[in-house]
Amino acid sequence: MRIYCSACGYPKTTCLCPYVITSDAPAKIVILQHHREVSHAKNTARLVSLGLRNTILVSGRTAEDFSQIASEIDLKTSALIYPGDKSRSIESAAFTAHVPRTLIFLDGSWRQAYALYSQLPWLSALPQWCFNHAPESDYTIRHTTQPNSLSTLEAVAYTLKTGYAFNTAPLLALQSALQNSWQGPAHHRR
Repeated sequence: MRIYCSACGYPKTTCLCPYVITSDAPAKIVILQHHREVSHAKNTARLVSLGLRNTILVSGRTAEDFSQIASEIDLKTSALIYPGDKSRSIESAAFTAHVPRTLIFLDGSWRQAYALYSQLPWLSALPQWCFNHAPESDYTIRHTTQPNSLSTLEAVAYTLKTGYAFNTAPLLALQSALQNSWQGPAHHRR
């Protein structure tokens, strides 16, 4: 039976506490997580909530599971980071002209993220932003067939660095620590 760290939630043998440097992001981070992602050991949304105090992580299966957070979102000061048809480039001057106070991310595979987006119609009322020049992902312990895919942590970090000039090195170091301590099968690596 595995013993888990009460602080970071990872097994004691791979505890990430020594690598956690907490700070407050310049915007509130809201991560809507597909229910199938909750128990994944490679879940980077959990890392975001460890590294950024002003992160809200909400997991669910139905629209009702997200109704509380939906009622708290101010449509005028929030934005969805998602590559939809209405998305504009976060690298553009338009983003810095209307910097959101709350950033919403969808956590899951591309299929799961699309399912969340489709299931939660209030998301389409938000301004939407995407990445045109995101860096290549350094997250090698999770597979994806989509080009230019970032982990949730990398998407949060890129948004904060690009749109707010925020130092994201501690967040990215936390993801590296997770990968370095990964004890799963080698075939999980890209």
